[in-house]
Amino acid sequence: MKKLLLLLSLTLTVAAPSFADSETVPVGIRPCCAFGTGLKAELGSVPVPFYSIKNVLNTEDVDAHVFNDGSASVVGSLFGASDEVNGLIFTNKGGFIDTAHVRDTADFAFYLYRSLKQRDSDNYQVNLTPELRDRRIVFNNLDQLDTEQDDEAKLAALLAFRLAQWHEIAQWYGLVSVGGFKEYPSAFSPEDLYSNMLGALIAYEILRINPDITQDAFVVLMPEYFRKHLKMLDAQDEDTSIEKLKELDGIWWDSSKRLPNKWVVKTRDYHFSLDLIPNVVSNGTPLSLSEFAELEQFGQLQLVKADNIQSFDILPASLKDKTVWTHEEFQAIGDISKSVDDKHENNRNDALTLKLN
Repeated sequence: MKKLLLLLSLTLTVAAPSFADSETVPVGIRPCCAFGTGLKAELGSVPVPFYSIKNVLNTEDVDAHVFNDGSASVVGSLFGASDEVNGLIFTNKGGFIDTAHVRDTADFAFYLYRSLKQRDSDNYQVNLTPELRDRRIVFNNLDQLDTEQDDEAKLAALLAFRLAQWHEIAQWYGLVSVGGFKEYPSAFSPEDLYSNMLGALIAYEILRINPDITQDAFVVLMPEYFRKHLKMLDAQDEDTSIEKLKELDGIWWDSSKRLPNKWVVKTRDYHFSLDLIPNVVSNGTPLSLSEFAELEQFGQLQLVKADNIQSFDILPASLKDKTVWTHEEFQAIGDISKSVDDKHENNRNDALTLKLN
């Protein structure tokens, strides 16, 4: 047992580069992204005994924020040795919130905002670490941005969310980020993109109010603003979150499966939009970045064809052979992913409309 636990820990650690400051592009890989509670793991076909991820938090647990925490914190978060903790919180107005997704997108928004504010050119490019395709953000005509209307903060929040949208696609098509594990269980999880958009909007609020903010100040303010928004969404306590998750066991997720099995998550949301309503709750709080969409003329996420990715072979040639993808291709790719999953005996995509309140 000890050898297996050690192997799991080392496997996660080997692929965990260390990042330090806002001048380094965030990795955007925090742990605890799989939907469920009491999640178990396996290495290959060997179960890891006595290893379980509770994956659930109280609002007050949303405290320390470690900028760019990424994969460097995987072992720490899973085994309780990190200042920052992440997991799921059920809210009556926002459904399940994945705190890791909120933080990842907020960090990216901060990074891109600082890049925009510190630019020495009105036309430049930010190259990001690859995710199945080479990721780059191309900025142009930035002299036309209206700083007094917080355009830099709006554009940074929007592009951070676009990165999150692509990450969902990349996970479904076999992205490997940590220790050689593919991220299938987290792909298109029903709470993901709502959580990401919440992170983008929290970051935007912080940046709008504090336009000259430093990284140190952002790290301090992020938990404060995050907890405020959780309370606005009527966040519930840990026991209630666990109870709600258990109500969905066998429907949205499967406690009999072990990570990294894709079908730990049975129900997925493949909908790409800048206007979101939360899943699983009635009369939930809508979130929107639509009013920022016009700013995408000044900055665009591009996914550039690199290596031949076999998993993309299911796409039609009109998509697969295209050199550059943007957000305009996302929905078509998501629809194809859904059509594949809908045919699998373990899928419960029909349950996406289920409500818990």
